[in-house]
Amino acid sequence: MNGKEKHQSVSIVILTWNSESFVDTCLESISWQTRGDYELVIVDNASRDKTLERVELSPFGRIVSKVIANKENIGCAGGNNVGWRAASGKIIIFLNPDTVVEPRWLEELAGALEHEPQAAVAGCKIFYPNTRTLQHAGGIIHPNGMTTHRGNGEEDRGQYDEICEMDYVTGAAIAVRRDFLESVGGFDEEYFPAYFEESDLCYRARKRGKKVLYVPKAALYHFESPGVVKFSPRFYELYYRMRMRFVLKNFSRWEILTKALPFELRWMLKEPQARGFRLMQLRALGQNLRWLFKPHRI
Repeated sequence: MNGKEKHQSVSIVILTWNSESFVDTCLESISWQTRGDYELVIVDNASRDKTLERVELSPFGRIVSKVIANKENIGCAGGNNVGWRAASGKIIIFLNPDTVVEPRWLEELAGALEHEPQAAVAGCKIFYPNTRTLQHAGGIIHPNGMTTHRGNGEEDRGQYDEICEMDYVTGAAIAVRRDFLESVGGFDEEYFPAYFEESDLCYRARKRGKKVLYVPKAALYHFESPGVVKFSPRFYELYYRMRMRFVLKNFSRWEILTKALPFELRWMLKEPQARGFRLMQLRALGQNLRWLFKPHRI
């Protein structure tokens, strides 16, 4: 560990959970960065494998400033909150351990927030591993809370090469101003164990008049592992439950009645991908109805 935690302008927080297979490669890619004024904080969410040992023995462990080992898995939101509160940077970058970042990633991502005072959040152009196939080029939140990764599955031909505002950016690699995190209390830990915590944070930023930026020159590759396997029954269960929580927490009753509900009914009845998941969605709605009776806090 390098003790680099003193008053850096940028802090990178990596939340690990059973990340033994990925973390060393992630650290190696960070070591290539063209910008060096950062601290790197690793928070481990009670991994059952040898993640912490891998970090300790990594030849790239010299770039790690601080390691925090949680006694239990407190979820993505909770673990990331531990990380940014232990960090010193004015800009906090949350990075998944199953990523490989390009050399100018940090320079471009942190620079975007430094040069745009109205932006509270910034995200990246993300590729599937070992390809130029896009996984994420900014995110869209639909009226019923469904989310779409812009560009997903497309070959990168430069069609998303402009910095622009988006509804949200994925939490796989997301930069957030520290003062904004402090003003909203960080990620909402009721999105447990995962999903929609970054959508919620971005939504709150936009509601406060702040910008959420997509920064195409901040590029990386994302393996989308470990944890819940994408498109598995467990994934859909969590995704729909957290989506309903997001809608009922953040949308007014009028927005739910006039926008979210009509869109939801149309989607459930007409979209082929909704088949087989309607009962799951109704169950998710029932699990979150209490949010209709809570005051809205942005």
